[in-house]
Amino acid sequence: MGTNSCIGTLMEEKDNPGFFKVLRKEDLSSQTMRGIPQDFLKSISAKEFTFKMVLKLPRGSSWTIKLSKYQSYYYMEKNGWDQFLSDNGLGDDELLTFTHKGNMCFNVSIYQINCVEMLGPTRSTTIASSSRNKREQGRESLSASSYLVSETAESTVGGRLRQKRELANLGKKQVKEAEKSNKCKRRKMDTESDDDSEASGTSSLVPEFTLTIKKSYVLFLGIPKKFAEMHMPKEETVFKIHGPKGKKSWEVTYVVSKIQSRFSRGWPRLVKDFGLKVGDVSTFELIKPTEMILTVSK
Repeated sequence: MGTNSCIGTLMEEKDNPGFFKVLRKEDLSSQTMRGIPQDFLKSISAKEFTFKMVLKLPRGSSWTIKLSKYQSYYYMEKNGWDQFLSDNGLGDDELLTFTHKGNMCFNVSIYQINCVEMLGPTRSTTIASSSRNKREQGRESLSASSYLVSETAESTVGGRLRQKRELANLGKKQVKEAEKSNKCKRRKMDTESDDDSEASGTSSLVPEFTLTIKKSYVLFLGIPKKFAEMHMPKEETVFKIHGPKGKKSWEVTYVVSKIQSRFSRGWPRLVKDFGLKVGDVSTFELIKPTEMILTVSK
C-alpha cells in the first residue's frame, strides 16, 4: 500500500525512529489512518517487533493496542485505537508524533491545530470521563427519572461518526417512547453496519466517493482529487474492484498523475461487464488498501 498524505516517517535516526499522523475527521478509524508506515517498520528489528504496541503520553498515561496484518501491511486494531482517541478527546486535525523507544513502546506527542502541544486531555473529555464513571457506579440505582439514552447518527464523506446525547429527567411515559424510538434507530444502524461488515470485513467507517458516470468515463475514471490525496496510493497500483454482492471482481490499474489520478487499464472491461451507462450514480468504497466495492444506482 502507498503511504497516505496524513501518515509518514518522522525521522531516520537509528536509535529512535518514528512516524507521524494527522487526524483527519473524515477517516479517524479507517485502516489507512490506523496503518503503520512500511518505511518505519523496516527500521524495527525482528527481535523487537511484536503484535502489540504501547502508546505513552508525557503525563505518564499509556495504552496497549494490538496490531493486525493484511498482506505486508500492518495496522492498529480498531478497538484499541478508538479507545486511545476517545480517552484523549482527539479528532480535530491534531498532529501526533510516535517515537519508538524500543520493544514496540512509543512516546506520543500531540499537537493541536494551533501548533501548541496538548499535555493533557481536553476539559470536556475529562468531565465526560468523570460523569461516565459516576454513572457506572450508580447504574443499579438509576430510576426512570435519570434514564440515559444513547443514539448513533450522522453520516460523513469518510464514513459514520458516533454522536452521544443524554436525555435526563424523563417521565416514565417519555422513557418508554424514547426506548421504542431508539430501538428502531439502532435496528436501522445495525442493518447498515451489517451490510458494511459483509462487504468489507472491517469497520463501518469506510472511505468512499460518489460520482455520476459521464461519457468520458468509459475509457478511464478520474478519482476526486481530495479523496486521492487522503486515501489512495502515491504510485501506480493494481486495485481489485468488487461488485455489490462480491460475486465478481475486476483488476483495474490506478495511475498517479499531477493533474488527476485515475483508473486506467482494466477499467473499460469493468464498464462493459458491469453495464455502466451514462447517468449512473456510482459509489466506490475503499474496504482495503487496494480493494473497493462498487455500487450503482440507475
